[in-house]
Amino acid sequence: MPGVSREQIERARQIDLLSYLETHEPQELKPDGPGRYTTASHDSLIISNGMWAWNSRSIGGRSAL
Repeated sequence: MPGVSREQIERARQIDLLSYLETHEPQELKPDGPGRYTTASHDSLIISNGMWAWNSRSIGGRSAL
């Protein structure tokens, strides 16, 4: 079974979390204000301005990875 190439990993790092969820799991997105979203599964995960912050875990970032 082949592994994941570096190119595939780099492409995945270019996808922001909002774009990923809009495409693959739109039912997860819950509007939480203008340009701001949370998710059905994790209400402490906030997505806004191309960034995300998971407040209950004290982590955040830009990419979907």
